[in-house]
Amino acid sequence: MGFLNTLLCIPAVTLLLFAGLRMSISSGWLQIRGLPLAVSSLFTGERKKFSSVAAVCAVLGGNLGVGNISGTAVALSSGGPGFIVWMVLIVTVTSIVKYASCYISTSTRILTKNGKMFGGPVVYIKHALGAKWAPFTVAFVTAVCAITVGNLVQVNSLAIPMDLMDLPPLAAGMLVAFALFFVSALGMNFIAKTVSSMVPAMVLLYMALCLTVLVKCYDNILPSFTLILTSFLNLDSLKNGAVLAFIAEILAVVQVGALRGIFATDIGLGLEGTVHSLVPNECDDKRFVAQQSLMSLISPFIVAIVAFVTTMVLLTTGVWSNTALESTNMCFTAFTSVLGSGYVEYALLGLMFCFSFTTVLTWLMCSKEALLYILGRDAYGRAWTALFIAIAPLGSVCTVKLLWDIADLAISLATIVNTIGMLIVASQYRDMFKVAHLR
Repeated sequence: MGFLNTLLCIPAVTLLLFAGLRMSISSGWLQIRGLPLAVSSLFTGERKKFSSVAAVCAVLGGNLGVGNISGTAVALSSGGPGFIVWMVLIVTVTSIVKYASCYISTSTRILTKNGKMFGGPVVYIKHALGAKWAPFTVAFVTAVCAITVGNLVQVNSLAIPMDLMDLPPLAAGMLVAFALFFVSALGMNFIAKTVSSMVPAMVLLYMALCLTVLVKCYDNILPSFTLILTSFLNLDSLKNGAVLAFIAEILAVVQVGALRGIFATDIGLGLEGTVHSLVPNECDDKRFVAQQSLMSLISPFIVAIVAFVTTMVLLTTGVWSNTALESTNMCFTAFTSVLGSGYVEYALLGLMFCFSFTTVLTWLMCSKEALLYILGRDAYGRAWTALFIAIAPLGSVCTVKLLWDIADLAISLATIVNTIGMLIVASQYRDMFKVAHLR
């Protein structure tokens, strides 16, 4: 499994970097110059049942899982402090892929006879490859991603801090399953409202806790910045004449930064296209598509900011060098070492639940949409929802390694298929980077 993951991971990352660099150049780095316009577009237009704000929050909720917080700790341990610089750079380069995916998804979305709108990779892959098996493959891979990284892994990551607090880990799975049942029973619109309400609050609260820690550890902020910059390009080996060692060290840091940046933001998985395709038109088609695509650029940069601030917290508190700590343990120790235990632990646990739950909800929404598109009957969607809820408790009792192996495999496959399909269809939308009419 590990060899197969490596075999698929390298071409997946390479393909994304190629697509990101190519589109960044051809668009004139639209992901940077268009970001202010994306933020301003977020607050324009009518408030429909499923608005643009809800779509952005849903995508961000899917990106900001608890695995991103603990994943920052893992990346820091394996790649050193310099990984965060490469992560930000790679997110900046590849985020344009989200724009293109969203543009193509909303341009190729279809309206069924019963008034249901479908879009995303499951639709545009069919246009790209023209084969009946293509959407079935995308839907299957999306479902596997949803079960593993979008469900079981999230529950497992939530169970880790509960175990640290001497609480039964199984309670994490039962709590997520109960909350999923309650929210999903009220329908897709309620899911959207729940995510759009939770995401801004949880991000602001988490950032407030991080800033509190940084203020208390302000003496270590400058040394931590210095450590990041010196680790970004470790010149010690080069100074000693070990050129090959220097290259190997840089490649190792770049690899960690690339994987963390791509997998943390879900670039290449098409979540943004599926979600934004659900937003009803608020203006003419061309303007609507451009607006939705611009807004899809917001989430990867917020994820990068959260990862950077988390890295600073782990560095300034000094816990990152403790080899006995890893993943969620390291993050919890960083906060409690400065803010104390007790109420802080429960506040962190509540935040971790929000990060997990919004990710689970978004993956449930996207996987259900993909399956409904190929199967066509609402009964299958209800059956998938029931299965998705029923297996959630398993994440709190099983080991995470196999889950992540399967998840990484599915993510790599989804990235390769979705990106190839997007690049094929993109040739039909040569003007998709022209957004001057939105100003």
